[in-house]
Amino acid sequence: MDEEKRLAIANFRYGLIAPIVCRKLEKGEQAALLKDISAKEYIDPDGHIVRPGLRTLERYLQAYRTHGFEGLKPQSRKDNSTPRVIPQHILEKAIELKKELPSRSVEQIIRILELSQIAPPGVLKRTTLGRYLKEISRQIKSEPSSFRRFSYSKRNQCWQGDTHATLYLPHPTESGRKKAVRLVAFIDDFSRYITHAEYYWDEKLPRLEDCLKKAILRCGVPEKLYVDNGSVYRASHLARICGELGIHLVHSRPYKPQGRGKIEGFFRYLDRSFRPEAQALVEQGKLITLDDLNNFFWAWLDLAYQKKKHSSTSVKPVNRFNNCTHPIRKVDIAVLNEIFLWQEQRIVDKACCFSLEGNTYEVEPILAGKKVTLKFDPYDLSVIQVWFEGKRYLDAKPLDLSKPRHPKVPLDQLTEVPPSSGLNYLELLKKSYDEELAKTLGGLTYANLSVGELKHTAGEAQ
Repeated sequence: MDEEKRLAIANFRYGLIAPIVCRKLEKGEQAALLKDISAKEYIDPDGHIVRPGLRTLERYLQAYRTHGFEGLKPQSRKDNSTPRVIPQHILEKAIELKKELPSRSVEQIIRILELSQIAPPGVLKRTTLGRYLKEISRQIKSEPSSFRRFSYSKRNQCWQGDTHATLYLPHPTESGRKKAVRLVAFIDDFSRYITHAEYYWDEKLPRLEDCLKKAILRCGVPEKLYVDNGSVYRASHLARICGELGIHLVHSRPYKPQGRGKIEGFFRYLDRSFRPEAQALVEQGKLITLDDLNNFFWAWLDLAYQKKKHSSTSVKPVNRFNNCTHPIRKVDIAVLNEIFLWQEQRIVDKACCFSLEGNTYEVEPILAGKKVTLKFDPYDLSVIQVWFEGKRYLDAKPLDLSKPRHPKVPLDQLTEVPPSSGLNYLELLKKSYDEELAKTLGGLTYANLSVGELKHTAGEAQ
């Protein structure tokens, strides 16, 4: 079993026990959670429907608490199992029973088929039949969904995250054209406080991770991260990061965005208050770069949202977040940077070299012919950590560094456009925001959370 498959299995196992390990439980609460988790069906990395037993979940918990995220990775072994096939006449009868009464469980249907002698005892397996009936269950659900207003009772119990397209800026590399920018944001469910939000040229995984890292640096580690089903949120990198930080990563049901109502509400307010003013600055030529946009946005966010009474709580988000007594779990910046490193696997050739994103690197001779794990920052491919069987070796030596950054985070060249005159609401907010910052000594603000400064801080910590 290769490392990629072992990582996928570890992510799946962590997802099962995350509601237990990511927060402090009251007496007796763990047993209730284990029972609830074991009563549900899940899709494993192989696409099979499984229902983990209590003993299995307890084994995962023990492994995680003893060895951390690495303890959830299985030992490599050969799997010679073959998929089971259900005879057509039995399958048709099972589907008929499910449609007749949708509340029937898979076990109940199997029992009915066996008692009626349609299927021989012991032939039908719950996971196999459940896989066939899964799509049928989706089709026959006819009861309308009902939703109720819900909010967590403490800060950092749950963050909602999403991306939003709002504006077009002058294209960073093609003069005369415009390009859409994407806002990545995380909101604390309890306080409605924006733990961090930032505009990027795209919504790819490095941008999402960059925003999440800054949010954690500012506000601590959340117990749960609630996001949608987009491919960027399903990435194994994000799942591993959440696993190592003890975050329960939860995805909303497809086509059911109602659970992310708080972040959607923030986006609606942003479109009413910030977007028109920012668009006016773009047309006046005063807002032409991504840095300009983020500086105006952070001023608006701090003064026009964080310090404004929220319509649902009647409390300023910043006050509701800061006045909560629930402890904040902090992570050292150096540790955080290590966790957020990307991981890839490569086979070292006989010349002790390997390639990564078009670059060529050299490693120690002892690793020739070995399949190694590489850990790196996608923003800086000049430093590549080399790991083999859990041991770190000397960093790879760049021989040909034609691409200093990962292709998913290209270096944007900004177009020079002469600004024109004019004032608006955002400029006034920005001026007031700058004056407040000038009075604050040692405060960690949105503007100084660049990737470069994060690395600088990490270097000082080490």
